[in-house]
Amino acid sequence: MTLTVRLDPELERQLDAACKRHRTTKSAVVTGLVQEFVAREPEASSYQVAVRLGVIGADASGPRNRAANAKKYVRRAIRAKHHR
Repeated sequence: MTLTVRLDPELERQLDAACKRHRTTKSAVVTGLVQEFVAREPEASSYQVAVRLGVIGADASGPRNRAANAKKYVRRAIRAKHHR
């Protein structure tokens, strides 16, 4: 893969000098830095991403036992609809 990086002239001069001192290429330096950066940033699982976004957990609105008492809530809704 080809990657273009824009550097200000002074930083480019410093990079050139450092590469000459260490007898390496700019490409090798950039590749090493990218590898270090990626290694510090571990991949997150889908679960970890969901937790970080706050989309996993109990719904705080409404009754906590909605599924266990579904019939009761349906009866109430029907009575309320037909009660005028």
